[in-house]
Amino acid sequence: MSPLVVAWSMCASAILMLGLIHLYFWFMNRKSPVFLLSSLMALSAGISALLELGMMLTHSIDTYGLLIRWVNLVVFMILVPMVWFIDSYFRSGRRWLAILITLLWCIGLLANFLSPHSLTFSHIDELKRMTTFWGESYSLPVGEENPWKYLVDFASLLILLYVTDASIRLWRRGERRKAMVTGGGIILFILLAGIHTPLVDAGVIPAPYMISFAFLAIVITMSYQFAVDAAQAKYYQQMLYQKQREIELISRSNLLGELSTTIAHELNQPLTAILSNAQAGQRILSSGAPDLSVVADILQDIERDDKRAGDLIHRLRALLNTGKILIEPVDINTVITEVLDMLGSDLDGQQVEIVLDLDQGQPVVASGRIEIKQVLINLIMNALKAMQDTPPKQRQIIMSSSCMDSTVQVVVSDSGSGIPEENLSRIFEAFFFNKSGGLGMGLAICKRILEACGGEIYAESSVNQGATFVFSLPVYRQAQE
Repeated sequence: MSPLVVAWSMCASAILMLGLIHLYFWFMNRKSPVFLLSSLMALSAGISALLELGMMLTHSIDTYGLLIRWVNLVVFMILVPMVWFIDSYFRSGRRWLAILITLLWCIGLLANFLSPHSLTFSHIDELKRMTTFWGESYSLPVGEENPWKYLVDFASLLILLYVTDASIRLWRRGERRKAMVTGGGIILFILLAGIHTPLVDAGVIPAPYMISFAFLAIVITMSYQFAVDAAQAKYYQQMLYQKQREIELISRSNLLGELSTTIAHELNQPLTAILSNAQAGQRILSSGAPDLSVVADILQDIERDDKRAGDLIHRLRALLNTGKILIEPVDINTVITEVLDMLGSDLDGQQVEIVLDLDQGQPVVASGRIEIKQVLINLIMNALKAMQDTPPKQRQIIMSSSCMDSTVQVVVSDSGSGIPEENLSRIFEAFFFNKSGGLGMGLAICKRILEACGGEIYAESSVNQGATFVFSLPVYRQAQE
């Protein structure tokens, strides 16, 4: 087996494989042109390796001329995408210089296909058979160089300046690893291929064309940098998720702060009842002939009120839970009733009328019980804030539930001031502040919770006619199939 065939075939295989990997990355993220440009560069370099091998093995001048014409095309498909790769990936290149290089190469490519032989040679006189140090022969052309070739040689020099300048500016911006690995690798490629190839064309260096081997190094360095970027992106994604959970916890704490009056009232009722019953029991026991049946009833009342207080504390602790959402079957009507009971003092204090239209025959939904409570609490508390300027007799919250195919829909409407049209599309964004103040995270968290449960939420509103929030959740049995 010829060592030249083995070496160039392996080089082509390696570059084409990396090019296909970069192309796959682009299919996974089509918004960014970086992977598309890098795949074009790599695939073109792989084809270049096969064409170089064909030129080394051919004995025909016509075949050599045809192959070198196509080599110039794939070199164009390496260098021009490289320039725009730097422009897109570094974001520090001089755009006018990238346009100039592209224009020069387009002119050179036109001359390549209009010239009798190629951009490289006006004509080829003969193919000289050269011998490697291990004794294997290969072909090199001898002929007159095409004057148009100096145009693309100048363009290649501009590419060297362009990449060097972009790398220096990127280094100064603080992205030193990217500038050193990717920028340095491309500069090395230009120095090796951009200098070696003209010398081979001129017959100064008796060696085969090695554009593909020079480019293999830059493809490897690009792939390495992409791997580093992916690892950093994964790290930042984890950090972002952690910060999101911390902000969510702050938002829940802030929500409980807003509910402090209700919490105090809810806890005060069972604690007061426990104290009254205990005092009554003491009086009965201190009497001459205590009625034990009355004492038993008192103890049952104390037990009931204790459980009520304990259940409230459990629910409050659950709202502060930072764990993952536990998807379980949830009766949405029951959750709505529990939330309204919890917010009873706030609703009564602001003289808000609650109108319920709950579908009693609907199936259970698949969601996190505590998380859906937080969604409902946020929506109701927002409704209370929106109705602060509404006359008490007109304050009304309408809540309904209904089954729609494989989902259950919940609607929460208020008679408040409504949401301005220009804000309607942004209210679910994190840190979107409105006149009610707060962290600006409540509705964003509601949206995240519902999407994590397989649901969705949207809002409708007219100024001074109130706001309506509609969210849906999948039916439990549908979610389990």
